[in-house]
Amino acid sequence: MRYIGIACGMVKAALISVFSGGKIKYKNPIRLNAGARFSVRTGGKIILGKHVSLNHNARLGVTENACMEIGSFTSVGDNNVIVAREKISIGNNVMIGPNVCIYDHNHIFKEDGIMRELGYETAPVTIEDNVWLAAGVIVLKGVTIGEGSVIAAGTLVNKDIPRNSVVYNSRELVIKERIEGI
Repeated sequence: MRYIGIACGMVKAALISVFSGGKIKYKNPIRLNAGARFSVRTGGKIILGKHVSLNHNARLGVTENACMEIGSFTSVGDNNVIVAREKISIGNNVMIGPNVCIYDHNHIFKEDGIMRELGYETAPVTIEDNVWLAAGVIVLKGVTIGEGSVIAAGTLVNKDIPRNSVVYNSRELVIKERIEGI
């Protein structure tokens, strides 16, 4: 693993770790605020467009052979966690509010055994151009959010959203057995 700095735009104490064979590509200028973190595993890559802004404590993670693309003029808010195990594509002019989580994977948990050793199910996430994800949004694997959509604060997005939609949800508490028949 190597730690590198980026000489571009504005950088304030960002931590960037790239494992052998991992890549970060970017177009100047970009803005990294204090505590912004990148982690790129072997064969993984992060591609940043022009004028991407990563705010305080934003964390981008890419595992082995995965890819994350963030388009130009996109801002990633404070305390965000975006992790790709397959592929996450975020378009141009996207606003991502604080405390947003975006994952293209889920732990496998429907089998008996130690959950952290059971692996992951993955499916790509696509967030098209000119989307606003408000504070506390969670985007799960396999989702496409259409161009021009607004996702309200605290919304859990687990299915595709058509373009130019306004989306909010209220949550119900659902309890199911993790492993049937035990």
